[in-house]
Amino acid sequence: MDMAETAHATPLRPSLHPLLIAPAAALLIAACATDFLYSQTLLFQWDNFSIWLITAGLVLAALAGLALLLDVARRRIGTLAWGRFAGFTVAALLSLLNAFVHSRDAYAAVMPEGLQLSVLVTVILLVLGWRGWSLHAVRRAHPSRPAGARS
Repeated sequence: MDMAETAHATPLRPSLHPLLIAPAAALLIAACATDFLYSQTLLFQWDNFSIWLITAGLVLAALAGLALLLDVARRRIGTLAWGRFAGFTVAALLSLLNAFVHSRDAYAAVMPEGLQLSVLVTVILLVLGWRGWSLHAVRRAHPSRPAGARS
């Protein structure tokens, strides 16, 4: 890679938002596990754990959004990956809806809508997280050539 490619491949300074997106995603994925446990055992405490995990995940997601604004304002990231941004936004909005679903009483709080929303959010986050938690768009001048290959 030459200097021009390197400048586009990595941000100059570390971004703040990935440090908050990852734990928020972990909490929302954990809520799926507690919803599943509730569906199997019907122990009400699993429903309590789920709403706590969803709430904490949403708080961290909101902080990640603020950190993203700070990263953009301080030019810590170049181009924003709009597809990934949309995916994380959809996951956060579905989690907000899931928090409202979980505010209902007992069995109706989780079965079946709460569990379905948790599974959907988990799938979205696992797909998005497969390539990392940053919203920075990485571009290379020669995408067909591996990063370490030289001509």
